[in-house]
Amino acid sequence: MIYVTAEQMRQIDHYTINEIGIPSIVLMENAKAQISKHILDKKFAKAYVFSSVGNNGGDGLAVARDIYNANKYVKVYVIGKLEKASTDFKINYDILKKLDVDIEFVDENTKFDITENDLIVDSIFGTGLKRDIEGIYKDVIDMINDTQAFVVSVDMPSGMDSDENKIHNVAVKADLLVTLQLPKKSLEDYDGEFVVENIGIPEKSIKHVLNNAS
Repeated sequence: MIYVTAEQMRQIDHYTINEIGIPSIVLMENAKAQISKHILDKKFAKAYVFSSVGNNGGDGLAVARDIYNANKYVKVYVIGKLEKASTDFKINYDILKKLDVDIEFVDENTKFDITENDLIVDSIFGTGLKRDIEGIYKDVIDMINDTQAFVVSVDMPSGMDSDENKIHNVAVKADLLVTLQLPKKSLEDYDGEFVVENIGIPEKSIKHVLNNAS
């Protein structure tokens, strides 16, 4: 199995989008389908999606749409400011708003009522995290870890480094990690359960980056 660094994965994504011509929103839709299949077969009372405003968060919002379309209760908690959101996050955010999905921007006054019968989707941080998690982000991750809900992380457990087996102050303790296209380097020593799901990145993109790696 090939394990890649965060930078290699970024380059593979960039080549796929800019040289092959597959739009990033298409890759996000593919990711959604692969993540959702590990969620919709589970029994849960309610689902709560925790997202930042980058593309990892966009994946989570797209998954929330699948949960909604399956006629299951879903609420989205967003950490961050909408004006700083990525383009693909905004696309999925606007869709959820038009579907009247419950979306709440998290602040210090936000209250959570999550039980052991619920499911959490962690799409706060992806592969690019290199700084220690503090403030409201740390508070949310601590809360997630204190629940008894079943937690599914998208691509990486938020707070875990992609390249090294270490955490950035705090990390989500995922019951299941769905990592996208290729496993990340730090997962070679990962103790938890993870699956690797193909999101439609061509082999040409992967070979182009890995064969030219210094």
